[in-house]
Amino acid sequence: MKRANDRCECQGACGKKHDPERKRVQGRCDMTNGKRVTKRGVITLIATPRDPINEGDFATAASLPPSRLIAFCPDCYDGVRRIIKRAEKQMQPQMDELFPVEEFRVDPSSKKQADVGAA
Repeated sequence: MKRANDRCECQGACGKKHDPERKRVQGRCDMTNGKRVTKRGVITLIATPRDPINEGDFATAASLPPSRLIAFCPDCYDGVRRIIKRAEKQMQPQMDELFPVEEFRVDPSSKKQADVGAA
């Protein structure tokens, strides 16, 4: 939080422009630690990994050095999580097997000795 100057470090990862003057430029979120906002009450920044996909679990995040963390306000943190979840839903399903196992499946109604013995 000291490195971030108690200010959210999001520069658009959440999907927002963070452009208070509406000049269509990418800026930095202006939420600061302890700032009073009517929607959420008092803002408390969240220290989260810069790489939330690979280092997002709590055990990994707790062991990271400060240089690998980023300070987000709750709104930006929620926005990043939404974007990640949306991308995960759009991914193609991965094949779980190392090799196709259809040739090893046994039909329960089969009466062949080879199939019954294999089962």
